[in-house]
Amino acid sequence: MNKVLPQRIATGLVYAFSLIASLFFAPNLFMFIAFILALASVLELHHMSEKTPILMILGVSLFFGCCFFFRTHHNFALSVLFIFFGFCIFLALLLFKGNKETLDFSAALLSAISIFYISIGMSFLIFIAQNENYNGAVVLAFIFFVQWSNDSFSYLIGKWKGKKILFPSISPKKTLEGYVGGLLCTLLFAVAVKNLVDFDYTQTIGLTFLICLGGNTGDLIESKIKRLLGKKDSSQLLPGHGGFFDRIDSIIISLPISYLFLQLFY
Repeated sequence: MNKVLPQRIATGLVYAFSLIASLFFAPNLFMFIAFILALASVLELHHMSEKTPILMILGVSLFFGCCFFFRTHHNFALSVLFIFFGFCIFLALLLFKGNKETLDFSAALLSAISIFYISIGMSFLIFIAQNENYNGAVVLAFIFFVQWSNDSFSYLIGKWKGKKILFPSISPKKTLEGYVGGLLCTLLFAVAVKNLVDFDYTQTIGLTFLICLGGNTGDLIESKIKRLLGKKDSSQLLPGHGGFFDRIDSIIISLPISYLFLQLFY
């Protein structure tokens, strides 16, 4: 932990600064970064499975082009939202049904995960940031900091007090103490900064809980995919974090859930 933690902190700070600075001061650059994060994650997925990613590069590029063009069209966002949730149910059933030790990651399945899971999930960076019903940049920054707080608190508390492993066959480092402690600390953090995004207590607690739930679920899905592919990390490109897919796994689900919550309750 002593060797990895400084690298993890340094990489996390650079990543966070790049996202937040571009979000507020260079929106077009931010949307390009969102595309690069999704594309890099897709490339890592195909590299782990040793499949050729050429068609997926084209597919992800075309999809993000559509998202940029329709970034303020809520009906388009809601359409891809329901596709995303439907595919998540399918993917969860596929990955977690029974005690799978292996899974045939065919080109078709990898293509579906690339487009319907990674790309759609990450596209909500654009839909939230460009939303005209609220200050998208501020709300998205809130989502980021809540997710990062949950990741950090869960990691630190799990290292410090973690004993009860929740998913030993999938993610042996994730503990009950880490999950609960991370959630409670993140709720306190979110309540402390709620006035910055003009949320009331109910909105703050509800959205924070869903972000944490979505983040933990996304992390679990990515861990299961890596486990089935026989990999520990998606790559080694980000010191202390693994790869880009490892870095964004927690926001792939929390972003669409947050968008739906905001459409319904904000």
